[in-house]
Amino acid sequence: MRSFVQDQLGNTIYLTDERWHHICDEHPEMFGHRDLVLDTVRSGSRFQDSVRPQVYLYYRDYQRLPDANTTIVVVVYFGVTADGAENNFVLTAYQIRRRKR
Repeated sequence: MRSFVQDQLGNTIYLTDERWHHICDEHPEMFGHRDLVLDTVRSGSRFQDSVRPQVYLYYRDYQRLPDANTTIVVVVYFGVTADGAENNFVLTAYQIRRRKR
């Protein structure tokens, strides 16, 4: 199954069950937060990865994350299929603790 969401720039991005299971296996603190991952892509801030120009990181602060974490980060790959169609998908997601400025 795939969950689709549009970011603030109108890009359609999807999250597959396979990727979600990978996220929860590698980052168990994410279990139960799939809705926040999609919300982060939908309404969070983003920046382009400095090494991989086809990768963008979306982030958004949330209250009540475990382990005193403050922010969810979602890594999205922007690609194109062989027939030229957009193929933008979530690679991974994790939580961090950001210091407030």
